[in-house]
Amino acid sequence: MISADELSNGIPFILQLRNSAGVAFQWMETLRGEVARHWYNIYQSSDWESLRAEAAGVFRFSVTGEQMQAFFKSNVRCISIQPMQVKVEELQNVPQPAPVGGKP
Repeated sequence: MISADELSNGIPFILQLRNSAGVAFQWMETLRGEVARHWYNIYQSSDWESLRAEAAGVFRFSVTGEQMQAFFKSNVRCISIQPMQVKVEELQNVPQPAPVGGKP
């Protein structure tokens, strides 16, 4: 559940996917209000079709694996979406992601 404060102030969402070769990619965005509620519902209901269709318009800030791990160590609450059945290539109009090692 997302609190009223998190909806108002924003809560970080991390989207973690792999491509068909198994290389990990991740994006991070702080979402607020109805957008945060919508993405929390996508996460909770495992609505991967909506994720495929909408992620590129929301998750625009790609991060390296090191950046993501540093964020996790900060102990800031976040929503981490990691659907194993969705591949990077399946996203519609996705920006170029940064792979885990920071190198393409």
